[in-house]
Amino acid sequence: PLAQAAIASQSASAWACCAALFSVAAMLLSAIRFGRLPREIVFAVAKGMYGRSKRCYRLAHRRVMKELDHMYFLRHRRPRDMRTMWITRINPAAREHGLVYNRLISGLHRANVHLDRKTLCTLAETEPVTFKILVDEAKRIVYPRMAGTDRDLSQF
Repeated sequence: PLAQAAIASQSASAWACCAALFSVAAMLLSAIRFGRLPREIVFAVAKGMYGRSKRCYRLAHRRVMKELDHMYFLRHRRPRDMRTMWITRINPAAREHGLVYNRLISGLHRANVHLDRKTLCTLAETEPVTFKILVDEAKRIVYPRMAGTDRDLSQF
């Protein structure tokens, strides 16, 4: 039984290897490799477009390529926009406690507090006490008190 199981596992792995090679070979020999999308894919993406661009292959191909390029651009722009939104929400929350965004982030990194901007934004909105603790920790690191330099203001 063990020998049969070993042979079966070898044949299964060989089959998986052949299937992977076949899919790679099919991809290399397909029309997509030469930069031409098949008609079925073009018309499937162009479904719902206005005018002749959903019926004529040449017009549909132009519109589909433009739309796919636009979707690629937007997909890569979305994380930038989200990061900007998080920063614009963290900054006023940090300023309420007397620390600007730049010093907050550098203080947290120097204090080995590894929180991303999404988490900081969530904490600033939903947990103000926890966010104040983080701001105080960043202040402690950014503005250290030197020993013996406490200012005596009683003589003024």
